[in-house]
Amino acid sequence: MGSGRRHFIFSLLFLGWLVDSLTLFGMNVAIIPISKELHLSQTQSGMVISSFWLSSALMTLIAGWVSDKFGSRKVIVIAVFIISLFSLLTGMTGSFIAILAIRFVLGLGDGGLPTGSGVAITEIYKREVRARAKSMLLAAQLIGGVLALYLAGVIADTWGWRVMFYIVGGLGLVVTLLLFKYYNPPKVEKSTSNHSNSLPMKDLYKSKLLWTIVIMYFCSSVVHWGFSSWLPSYLEQTRHLNLRDVGSLSMIPQACGLLAAVLTGFLIDKSLAGKEKFIVLIGAIVSGICLYLMFKAPNIQVALTYQSIFSVGDSAIAMAIITIPLKYVSQNIIGSFMGMMYFAGGMAGFIAPTAMGALIDSFGGSFQAAFIFLICALAVVLICGLFYKIPKNNPSIIENNQSA
Repeated sequence: MGSGRRHFIFSLLFLGWLVDSLTLFGMNVAIIPISKELHLSQTQSGMVISSFWLSSALMTLIAGWVSDKFGSRKVIVIAVFIISLFSLLTGMTGSFIAILAIRFVLGLGDGGLPTGSGVAITEIYKREVRARAKSMLLAAQLIGGVLALYLAGVIADTWGWRVMFYIVGGLGLVVTLLLFKYYNPPKVEKSTSNHSNSLPMKDLYKSKLLWTIVIMYFCSSVVHWGFSSWLPSYLEQTRHLNLRDVGSLSMIPQACGLLAAVLTGFLIDKSLAGKEKFIVLIGAIVSGICLYLMFKAPNIQVALTYQSIFSVGDSAIAMAIITIPLKYVSQNIIGSFMGMMYFAGGMAGFIAPTAMGALIDSFGGSFQAAFIFLICALAVVLICGLFYKIPKNNPSIIENNQSA
């Protein structure tokens, strides 16, 4: 298949990620007027965000196995359809229970998309350019985040939060049709060397590489989703900004994270190949320091500076961790391996917003304990990063560098 065809297929995948991130990050701003309209506590607001992640985490395990077995096409098309339809339905809700249920089902689509996309990248591109391809999908998520934070603030302030979900859902259904008609990635022949095509799942679960990456990804996801979920509320409640300013200013750290993700992916494929560990270590240290300094910042300008630097470190960590299986794990089990990773990330997304909401409620509206919670998670990432090592003696899991 020619490069033009490959890039076209990848661009459709990019659009799917864009729709998903508009729904995901849009809720982080929309939860402010939603909580006021439905009279939600901070804990309940966290539950609305977290319900999405519980189902997402559960779906990643199923999607990983299905993607390994049947390829990425079915998983991705169905995932984007669910995301789009239930985004529309989100705008029609009128109670706490209803929005919990709809967000839970929407999360099923979100859980299928990243896992299926991990397999899709290995179907579309060779190993030496996969980090760049993955960085572009992460960029799609961050671009969607930038747009969602700004548009959600403007649309919710002008027409109400429901309109935002109607627009995103309608756009998503159009993308679903495009994917259904044109998204046909090439089939990849599974390797039969070293019996890797018949690797039992129990052997995969014994891999030290798997569990080191899963723990790192879980804790880094606690930080990422905990911070991004509560940043708009933090700016509104602690820095006393209005809804439009919350959306506008939240864009700046997201934009910095976007640039960092793209640059990190490019460097990992080039000069930093094999040095993912050092990216994780430096990113964890920088992010932890900036989280602390952001909370202590005397004004919004200084806080925004630290937020932006934090986002650079946060994106670099995520990009480095996600790249490891794409570059080093066998094609035969990449879906299952990344399914475990995304399950951990989904559980982090489920736990972090609710835990932070409960901490904020418990400390009388103060965000201090919530920020300390995130810094502790970064400390675990740092410790795992110190012990991370690509094993050389498990050909059933580690990809032969010459075969891709």
